[in-house]
Amino acid sequence: MDYFLRKFPNLPYSVILVLYCAAWALLCAGFAYFLILSQADFEATGTRTVFIFSFLLYLLIAEIHTLAEHGAFRIIGIREKLEKFQILNENIKGGHISPDISTKALKKVFYHLSTRPIDGAKIGLKSSSLVIIFSIITECLVSGGMITNVFVIFISGAVVILMLTVFIFFFLQYFISSTLKGCRTLLAERGVGFKEPRYRFNNLGTKLNLSLTIPIFAVLIVSLIFQINLNVLVFVLISLVMAVSISRILSFSVYRAFSEVKNFAEELPKGKKILFSTGSMDPGIINLFTNLNKAALEVYTAKKKVEKSNRDLKQRIDELEAWYHATVGREMEMVKLKKEITELKEKLKK
Repeated sequence: MDYFLRKFPNLPYSVILVLYCAAWALLCAGFAYFLILSQADFEATGTRTVFIFSFLLYLLIAEIHTLAEHGAFRIIGIREKLEKFQILNENIKGGHISPDISTKALKKVFYHLSTRPIDGAKIGLKSSSLVIIFSIITECLVSGGMITNVFVIFISGAVVILMLTVFIFFFLQYFISSTLKGCRTLLAERGVGFKEPRYRFNNLGTKLNLSLTIPIFAVLIVSLIFQINLNVLVFVLISLVMAVSISRILSFSVYRAFSEVKNFAEELPKGKKILFSTGSMDPGIINLFTNLNKAALEVYTAKKKVEKSNRDLKQRIDELEAWYHATVGREMEMVKLKKEITELKEKLKK
């Protein structure tokens, strides 16, 4: 996954991110392209050639514009205009944040990294939507408004936009995770407080739901442009309901396991002897709780040792203080007696 990071370490960071997204965009575009060609009646309108070249042209323009916006043409002296891409490209090399980065720049890098998935999804949504919209407009103008072809282009485009946007959002989350971790580490080491941007789609349960339901939604949408009967449509709808139900169960199961870990983490600093277990049957979750309980026992044992050492130390200090006071008191009495003896000797001489 980090091929471009290792192969081209001087390539702008935002360009590396967009290259993978652009590759997926081409794959999605190919899906829509051949789906439209197979289902649209271009022979009736004589617009097949126009669609082929216009669609490819709009796609090429969208790809070039996106790459340029992210700084792909820095090598020929054309810098990206947006500050969010400049700050990333100037401070991240080979996926690593420059260690001598200023705190102000570091906070900006952290913010732009945190918002990159949602921003990237918006860019993908905007670019793909424009390609589909211009393709529909071109078809309407050339064919005289034949609704069948426009419908096919619209439905195919809707599937592509859905798949592209979701992929970009989750892919960018995965890809920037190591860089984002380094950013958080630097901020923590410098004692800089930071606020984590939160989005609903970052929720683990939402991701699980989407991973199972999106393919079914895609099949349902595509089925609208095929000649299907009522039985097939009912089958697709039932499949959708089943997929949603399964995804909800999976998401709740995973969320419950993480909630148990969260509760464990909240109790651990209190210093009590705690033991947590889980109802999950997943070996990974079970092993996690086993290791957490071992860590909790070690923390509790270490805390008790420290407390015992503190008690022993306090006892020793009290003993030393008592000995000190006794010794000092004895010395004071000796000084007082010597003074009285001296005074008595003086009186006897008189």
